[in-house]
Amino acid sequence: MRALFAALVVVGTIAAGCGGDGGSSGTSSGGSSSPSGPSGSSAPQGLEGTWKATRAEFVSAANPSKKTDVVAQGTTVTLALTGNTFALTFTDPGASPRVTNGTWTSSRDTMALTPSGMSWSWQFDMAQSGNNLSLNGASAEFDFAANGVMEQAKLYMTFVRQ
Repeated sequence: MRALFAALVVVGTIAAGCGGDGGSSGTSSGGSSSPSGPSGSSAPQGLEGTWKATRAEFVSAANPSKKTDVVAQGTTVTLALTGNTFALTFTDPGASPRVTNGTWTSSRDTMALTPSGMSWSWQFDMAQSGNNLSLNGASAEFDFAANGVMEQAKLYMTFVRQ
């Protein structure tokens, strides 16, 4: 099943190929970040909780007309934000969940997800409106042809609060 393979590749290898500056959005210490964002920022309130994706679309960096929405293929994607930690979970039908854990920070219009043990972050443009959250444009890798060949991509996700 292509969706199964794609989701496993996404979670299992996205960390290996993602860019990210790892600079100011690196792993935060518990005392320097509030649940809404880093100290000194004016982040949207109420980001903590569990969010379920209605879209998780990978767009090829080399050919933007090449796109894959893993949610449309049956994959369930959730993002749980608690304190300064996150759990991003991809689950294909009939498969075990693939979970990436780490820390997160946000400002008014950006969110950084830093996987545990990594010095870089997925950097998203963020927009929140009530129970809707959009995370757009993080660098990632994705196997568009389901042939084991990873390609540079951008990740766009839309979530609804659960």
